[in-house]
Parts: sequence; C-alpha cells; structure tokens
Amino acid sequence: MHFLIDENLPAANILFGACNGEQQQLSFYSGRNISDAQLAVAEVLLVRSVTRVDDALLDRAPNLRFVGTATIGTDHVDTFALAERNIGFANAAGCNAIAVGEYVLSAALCVAERATIDWRGKRALVVGAGNTGMQVAQRLTALGMQVAFIDPPLQRAGVALAYSDWSHLGSFDLVSCHVPLSKEGDDNTWHLLDEAKISALKPGAALINASRGAVVANQPLLERMQERGDLHVVLDVWEEEPKVNADLVNLVEIATPHIAGHSIEGKIRGSFRLYEALHRYFNWGCAPLEEQAVLPPALPDTQHIHQRLAQTDISRLVHDVYNIIEDDRAFRKHGLTVAGFDQLRKEYRLRRELSAQRISGSPAALAQLQQLGFRIT
Repeated sequence: MHFLIDENLPAANILFGACNGEQQQLSFYSGRNISDAQLAVAEVLLVRSVTRVDDALLDRAPNLRFVGTATIGTDHVDTFALAERNIGFANAAGCNAIAVGEYVLSAALCVAERATIDWRGKRALVVGAGNTGMQVAQRLTALGMQVAFIDPPLQRAGVALAYSDWSHLGSFDLVSCHVPLSKEGDDNTWHLLDEAKISALKPGAALINASRGAVVANQPLLERMQERGDLHVVLDVWEEEPKVNADLVNLVEIATPHIAGHSIEGKIRGSFRLYEALHRYFNWGCAPLEEQAVLPPALPDTQHIHQRLAQTDISRLVHDVYNIIEDDRAFRKHGLTVAGFDQLRKEYRLRRELSAQRISGSPAALAQLQQLGFRIT
C-alpha cells in the first residue's frame, strides 16, 4: 500500500513501514504543498495541521482510501468531502494534550515570575473541558488555583464539573482556551472571545490561547492591549497564521508559532494513534506494537526533593525540562514571516515532557509533582 506521510511525523518508518506485518511503500512530503505525482499514487495520506485536505487536494488523489491527521483539531480537513468519496478518516484525539497542559503550566509560571504573582488561591477559567482542557486544569489545580470550566456541550450532557459562565469572566485571574474551531451551530467557537468578552477580562489577568487563532478575536485584543496594556497575554495561535500581526506580537507577553503540543512524546503519540486507526479501519486486527515501544526513555538523572515546594521551586523544575521562553525568543527572532513561522515548526527543537524527568523524595512534595506531570520513582 502506498503511504504518503508528512516528514515531521516521528516514528513513521517504524510504525508504518511494516504496518499489518507487510512491507508498505512509504514516501514523505515537506511543507504545505504536495506534488501531483505523490498524490496520484497515494492510498494512505497522513498529515499535520499545515496540510489542507479539501476537494482540491482530493481531486489530485484518485486512489486515496484513508486520511489521518496526527492532531487533535480537524478544521484543516474537509471531513464531508472525505465521506462523500468513501475515504476513511481518523484524527489523533488527546495525543498532545499533556504537552499543551505543560505549555500552559510553563506560561503561567513565567507570567508569575515576571509579574510577581502567587497563583495559590487565584481563579482560573478553562474554556473547553476535553482532553486538553482537563490536562491544563490538572496542572493549574496543582499550582493551588481554583479551576472552573466553560463547556456548554458537556454541561448539557450532564458531565459533572465545576462550571462557570461568561457573566463571571471578569472574576478570573487566568483564562485559558482549549476548544476546536467551528463556525457553525449554537456552540460555534469562531471569535468565541469577542470584543465584549475581551473588554470584560479582569485587569492584570492572564489570557492564554493554545487552541486555534480565531477562537480569540485578534483585532479587539490588539486594541485593548494598545489602549490599556493591562493583560498578560500568551498566544501560541494566530488568526491568519502562518501570517502574524507584528503589532500584536510586540504587545503580548509570550508569543510562539503554534507549537504548544509539539513535545516529542506528543508527536509520537499522534503517529501511534494513526497507526492504531489504520489497523481498525482496514481490519488488520490488533496493532502489534505498543505505544511504550516507540516513546523515548526517561532522562538519565533523578531529582531528589525533600522539602515542601514554593512556586519558585516548581518553576525551576518545570523550566529545567521545558521553558517556554526559549520558544518565545526564537519566534520573535525568526517567526514573524510566513516562511519563518513554518520553518520554526518544521525544525522545532527536541522538547521533552515533564514525565521524562524522574523525581524522588518526600511524599508531600511528590504528590504535587506527580499531579504536575513528573515521573515519580
């Protein structure tokens, strides 16, 4: 079977080269454009969010039988067009939820250091209580924050969580967005944080968007920052990316090029989810490999913690593994052009998750560190 795979899907050769116990034909593409010759023979297409799968692409791929995206979001894939052509589809729900949770954690700790904020007892609003939102909430809770959610579909379904609503938006010290992008229906998320909601944000609050750029209306956000400059804004996603608004970049506290979920563990989980989905779709039986077989090992050293941790201690431990400021600096230096934005994503550094760091020590400290995501030994 002919596989056409984004070159930035890690472990692709291991997972797909001998998929179903048979040697498969793998070819790889780079960037946002795929050649006609590659698409003409492709039967399985595995993409990331930079590839738009729509009618125009599908017209060039007459033999296509299955499309997979190694991402949580699916707004870059026309699933209706796939269904009309009887082409199978899968995404990688939850694959990078931990990485995004750790991105928000690192961002919150950096904001706290710069603004001298103690997050204990402060209120956080997580918009979207799916896989990613729950990972974010777990880490903010571990910092001592009181976490509430906005997620109307889950609330209507009776899922038991601490819900809030938009009328209380101004009471939250941190707001973090984790919803898919949708322009239709009662629960559409296009400009979910519109001018009115952005205006209602509490002065001094942190606003983090690591979902999709258009979830937060960029122009009203820019105008508030120009007029008042009283928010700590962290943006990983941008309304017209890979084109970004340089004026907004200059005003936000932390800016990154859509890499919140780009840990090596998250990327490999994305590949592995598609590996499992292929076995299900083509009735190949159980996938012979297990996820642990392709994930990288833990870091060689073990941290020993024996005292109760202050927020500054937590910040040091987190940033020893992942420091968001490195991504912010690279973005401001190289990512303000379309080519630079894409290049940073393509050549993103090897980033580990907190579970790569083993920690031993006293039970009181270890319980909090485990909730933050560290590997406890």
